[in-house]
Amino acid sequence: MTRQVSFTPPADHPADVLRFTAERLAAGERCALAVVTGTEGGAVRAVGALMAVPETTPQAGYVSNGCVDADIVAHARLALARRAPARLRYGTGSPFIDIRLPCGGAIDLAVLPDPDPAIVAEAAGLLDARRETALAFDCARGALTPASADRDAAAWSGDVFTARYRPRLRLRIAGRGPETLALARLAAMSGMAVIVQSPDDDLLGEAAALGDVTVMALTTPSAPPPSRDDPWTAFVMMFHDRDWEEGLLRQALQGAAFYVGALGSRRTQAARLEALRAAGVAEAALRRVRGPIGLVPSQRDAATLAVSTLAEIIAVSQQAGED
Repeated sequence: MTRQVSFTPPADHPADVLRFTAERLAAGERCALAVVTGTEGGAVRAVGALMAVPETTPQAGYVSNGCVDADIVAHARLALARRAPARLRYGTGSPFIDIRLPCGGAIDLAVLPDPDPAIVAEAAGLLDARRETALAFDCARGALTPASADRDAAAWSGDVFTARYRPRLRLRIAGRGPETLALARLAAMSGMAVIVQSPDDDLLGEAAALGDVTVMALTTPSAPPPSRDDPWTAFVMMFHDRDWEEGLLRQALQGAAFYVGALGSRRTQAARLEALRAAGVAEAALRRVRGPIGLVPSQRDAATLAVSTLAEIIAVSQQAGED
């Protein structure tokens, strides 16, 4: 017998973990916050990754693919019982010789019991409002305090570890056809914030049914709805005709999106850029328009084009984050 199982996007972005922590603390449940402070070798999560461990209910976030998470939960609850912070190391040089990391290397963590609820809620709120934030984890005193979001992504100063957090990636897709829906579905499953814009009411209905997807009707090519693309937003245009292109692309190029791409062949891309050039768009802005889109060239079916495009967006976002 075949069973269909619904898929829930992973709730492991810092905004998810911090919001979960704030909710548990507001509900009166004690909670510990664990943060990855260092990695060596092939660690699953990056430095700064968070895990929230309530006193009794299941945790949010993860650090590994299951090889150490259960032990972290146990130590976090011990830190809650002792009301004292803890430092943990797994892998090379770890005192836990019975716990091995299959990928090799090592993971260092700090565990802070009972973080200040107001500080946790404020950080979660900033990320939900699509603003950067940073937190300082005092591993000696067990205190969590706000920090400047302008400093390095992750840094130590004595016993204090500071991590900077960015809003989750957002993808705005404007288009028609199965490519638009396939990309929206894949991005939503990946945990991105997704906006779908289309003149096709049926497509908007299908996109809305995906779950946490915002839909917007396109009514006039020359006057697209207002957008608020920020440095953590990617814009992809997926029309097979050129009627909607100029207004949408001009709008996207006036914003701060880290990625602007459009569906079509090399010939289509050349004609698109020439039309924008004739309309007065500057050369520097034209160089931002990616096309043909996708890491793997010449993809023609909706599913593989979606995979290829999303992979390119993620690669560009990582490069932008390192700059």
